[in-house]
Amino acid sequence: MRKLILVIASVLLGTGLMAQGLNFGLRGGLTTAKISTDLSENFASDNQLGYQGGVFIRLNFNRFYVQPELIYNHRSTKLEYNIYPTINGEDREVGVRSDIKIGTFDIPVLAGFKLVDTKMLNFRIFAGSTISFSTNESLSYEYTTNDGENIEGDVPEDSQLSLDSFNKTAWYLQAGAGIDVLFLTFDVRYEKGLSDIYNSGDLNFKNNVWVFTLGFKII
Repeated sequence: MRKLILVIASVLLGTGLMAQGLNFGLRGGLTTAKISTDLSENFASDNQLGYQGGVFIRLNFNRFYVQPELIYNHRSTKLEYNIYPTINGEDREVGVRSDIKIGTFDIPVLAGFKLVDTKMLNFRIFAGSTISFSTNESLSYEYTTNDGENIEGDVPEDSQLSLDSFNKTAWYLQAGAGIDVLFLTFDVRYEKGLSDIYNSGDLNFKNNVWVFTLGFKII
């Protein structure tokens, strides 16, 4: 990760020398994350609110700009699926709801174009890629039988996800639009997972995220 950051910093330094203007600021907001998988007929994912915050640099070239960022992300989602364990000597269908929470440091690098560009206001569109480094993951479970009975235990461990199967690095594609009003900046983005956040046998998950942020330019 350190080498990657040094390479990005070197490229940005060279690009910054050619820029016609530079902005530095803080941004933060809310996210909603949903998991996709090749086994979608067996799994369902519900959005949950997460949050993110960090810093950005915007290098302006007339209407074009390049914007690298360093962001801390806390993504949350619910995953639902069925299993068929033996409980009290009986084969019973059990619904599983797993709460998945992932903390990451993300480095997005975006390229954008200002459709409207005035001193008071601009309207932007942008796209780019993000590399995400996981710092922590957590899992929790709820079990319910098809007749509504809650199950506290006696569910086989092989029906659970494994923290060891979460990948430490993932790539995303971002696209979105934003509005700047004076020193305030508003963004709406969609992050499409390009690589798996989880791999175990035939089971793989990608994370897809909507992002809503508010920021302000310090310079």
